[in-house]
This record gives sequence, C-alpha cells and structure tokens, in this order.
Amino acid sequence: MDFRILRYFVAIAEEGSISRAAERLRIAQPALSAQIRNLESELGSPLLHRMPRGVAVTESGAKLLGHARNILRSAALAREDLLGDAAVIIGDVTVSFPQSVAMVLTRPVVEEVLRVLPRVSLGVRESNTGYMSELLRTGRIDLGFVFREADTVGLKARRLVEEDLVVIGPPGAFERGHGGLAPKPLRFARLGSLPLVIPGRPHSLRELLNDYARRARTELSVAVEVDAIPQIKELVAAAAGHAVLSYNSVREDLTAGRLSGARVASPSLQRSVFLCGHAELPQTRAVRAVEKIILEVTARLVETGIWKARLASP
Repeated sequence: MDFRILRYFVAIAEEGSISRAAERLRIAQPALSAQIRNLESELGSPLLHRMPRGVAVTESGAKLLGHARNILRSAALAREDLLGDAAVIIGDVTVSFPQSVAMVLTRPVVEEVLRVLPRVSLGVRESNTGYMSELLRTGRIDLGFVFREADTVGLKARRLVEEDLVVIGPPGAFERGHGGLAPKPLRFARLGSLPLVIPGRPHSLRELLNDYARRARTELSVAVEVDAIPQIKELVAAAAGHAVLSYNSVREDLTAGRLSGARVASPSLQRSVFLCGHAELPQTRAVRAVEKIILEVTARLVETGIWKARLASP
C-alpha cells in the first residue's frame, strides 16, 4: 500500500461510486478499478460491495477507511512540519455547511480563500446538521457547523453567532411589518397548534424545536417532514403549513411578500451557530487558515448587517 492507493480508496468510499471517484481524482475509471482490485488481492479481503448502482464498503473496507484517513492526515501533518513556516500555505481542506448557513457564508468564504490561499484546495459540502458531528469525528470533513451545544460534545467547537428563528406562513397569514415580520410576536404555545413543515430527526433544527417544546410543555403538530429549505419555503408559500427557519434564510422572501412571518415569544426562539473541528487530531496550517477566514468573514457579515445575527463572545 502507498499513500496514493489509500487516497483512491477514501475517494471511492466517500463518493459511493468508482466512476464518481474517478472523476474527482481525474483518472480513468478502469485504472482506478484495477488499483482497488490489486489492493483487495494484496490484503486478501474484499473492501467493496459492488452493486448495480455504486459501491459500499465491506466490514474490512470500513476498518481500512478509518486507518486510511488517519494515515493521510498524519502524512499531511508530517509534510507541513517539514515545510516549517513556509510563507505559502498548501493543503486540502473540506468544509461542510448546513443549508441555512451556506446561503450566507459559502460564497464570501470561498472567494476569500481563493484570494488569500491560492494553494489551498478547498472542498465545500452541504450536509444535514444531524450528521455533521459524525462526519467530523470520522475525519470526512475538517470543519463543520452545528446548532446545538449538545451536538458539540467530543468536538472542538467555537460559538460563532446567535440568530433568531421565526415562524413563517403563506402570504397574509401574518400582518406585514418592519423587515416583513408581523409587529406582534406569536406566542410559542400558539405555535404548537399550527401544522408545521419542518425537518425530520436527526436534523438539529428539529431537535432544537423539540427541546423548546419540551421546556414549554407544548407538543408540536408536524404536518410533513422536509429537510431542504427551498422545498420548505415552497410548501409554506402554497399554504401546506407553517415552518420555523432562521430569519436570515427567509428575509428576502418576507421582504418580497412571497411569505409572511412573525417572531416567537414566551419563549423567544434563538439558536447558536457553532464552528466545529475534530477534538483530538491536530489541524494542518491550511485548516487553521481557512478557520481564521471563516471567523473573519462571519464578523464582517454580521457587522455590515448582511447576516442578521449577533456575534458570540469569544
């Protein structure tokens, strides 16, 4: 085995497809398949379940995947240590954004990384926050975001911002006021009587709403579970139900009148946004540099009002 074949195997496992991995690695699919067959022969064990559409790792493959990620990360750290304090930062960094954070943060972060870190290869993923912790712990991503402090257990976490959640409905469901929100907030107890279009578990927004409902001794009325924000907004606009989303993710829709909305009171709905990384594995210079850019871009967006949120104390 060498680093190259381990990198190939990790790509196949993550893509769930040899053809997609070949595209990602920019090598021919037959050559990639041959490399994996040779690796299986060398180890004396099948590493992949080959199915009509894609592949999945076997039990042996799952073991190798964990080792491979650790070996590749250690190799990157060793290379960085030998490079010392070279002025140019080089490396691969993978960041996963939840949809609502991606809407405001992805473009400015990518633009800043391209400008400041031209030798860093940045991978951007979009993931359900319910799986973010697992992606971080297994090393599939370097940095990710969660919304509940409970989801940061076992991770290196930094609270970035606090932002308000609002209830949204079809046009006319709520009186229109400043920022597209009703002048008077909706009491949380009233929220429990509304049919809701909200993400399913383990999405952290759903878990957060469940936390609020338990504390308020209120039961939520879930009409349909939908994880994707665009589809949630589409269904709410069509009067399929109401939803609870961050104000930032619906601000344009409220302003344009495509949706109506209100703040929630007694209790008010808020969530924290945490930037997380692996708790034990050391970070490369490239990861630390991208993390620094995320912090700086977040502060700038909040201070200029582009991200309607409050910066958390360091």
